[in-house]
Amino acid sequence: MDQFSILSNKIHTTKATVGVIGTGYVGSSVAKETASAGYQTFGFDLDKKKVAEINNLKIKNLSAHIKKDLLVDCDIICICVPTPIYKDHSPNLKILKNTIQQVSNYLKKGMMVVIESSVAPGTTRGLILPILQQSKLTAGKDFFLSFSPERIDPGNKKFTMKNIPKIVSGLDENSLKLVIQFYSIFIEKVVQISSLEAAEMTKVLENVFRFVNISLINEIADYTRKLGINIWEVIEAASTKPYGFLPHYPGPGIGGDCIPVLSYYLLDSAKRNNTLLRMVNAAAKINEMQPKKVIDLALKILNGKTRKNNVKSEVLLIGVAYKPGVADLRESATLKIWDMLEKQGISVSYHDPYVSHVNGFSSKSLDPKNLASKDLIIITTAHSNIPYQMLVDSKKPLIDTRNTLQGITSTNIFQLL
Repeated sequence: MDQFSILSNKIHTTKATVGVIGTGYVGSSVAKETASAGYQTFGFDLDKKKVAEINNLKIKNLSAHIKKDLLVDCDIICICVPTPIYKDHSPNLKILKNTIQQVSNYLKKGMMVVIESSVAPGTTRGLILPILQQSKLTAGKDFFLSFSPERIDPGNKKFTMKNIPKIVSGLDENSLKLVIQFYSIFIEKVVQISSLEAAEMTKVLENVFRFVNISLINEIADYTRKLGINIWEVIEAASTKPYGFLPHYPGPGIGGDCIPVLSYYLLDSAKRNNTLLRMVNAAAKINEMQPKKVIDLALKILNGKTRKNNVKSEVLLIGVAYKPGVADLRESATLKIWDMLEKQGISVSYHDPYVSHVNGFSSKSLDPKNLASKDLIIITTAHSNIPYQMLVDSKKPLIDTRNTLQGITSTNIFQLL
């Protein structure tokens, strides 16, 4: 029996062993679903805390490990490691490259490697495949390679990995058949894409679409503010149109590991392919300016508020995660605002019910005494479990970057947009 038939039978009978490298939001979701489907599943991560969290769940068929020795027992390996960007916004593929090199060392006949990490078009074929071929095994015959972009939305209770349509592609026909068979076991709808590059580009397009539209609404908000028009009212009114309009909302900057990251991956790829993406470039520049708008308003409010004995002004940031309801800090605009404030000689502290420690600081409790010591409060993440009325009642200047205080009228509230 050939390697394709052997692995296909293992997938069908749930006898295949699955290894998931990277156990963050994406990897842990994949591991939980494969384990629930009956596959023996090993999660791998260098973060001891993440490993302990998974093992403490005591899920049947699932265990997490730091060392990757058990990769040798795996039939299917799902790569879910982060693909961040450097400070200059260039792609950082170091983690992905190192991971694939490790997988290559364990690669054996009959194994399938599935890339879920977000990358630019051409990465799976041009970067990952050559590393795996160092094993001297033949792709499509001895081992199989697929790309299936993750679509997890952290904190979303309505759309989970199980009911979000799964995009799948393969290096060759056998790889495609196997990856379709695999995900169809535990995902409601699997969508076949013609090539690795088309699948990679699908994920890029999904996120660049949002990147451009959020940047657009931030720019429009600058215009409406000068005219005295409430942009939030306009968005709500436009949203009543039953077709052709999708609401996007202004804020202090776009965060997360996908929307801004993949937009910069696309820009980097376009540059290397001698293509100028004017609209995406413009969106990137608009997004990069958003944190500075917060700083400009903060400095304007603090201007003239010199404290006794030259003590630094104190600013409290409400929410450091990049979006409500999660602890994810990746590309958080709040951290950029924090850094800018400190460069202005301002003392910064924060409160976030989901993030207990960051930047060497601990989340501060919210009480009247603590608020009384602040010169300015900035709402940067609209968590639902914040006592916003307490913030308003403190009578401290309050910048609301997320329209969280909509409907509350007070002279100490300042809108960014």
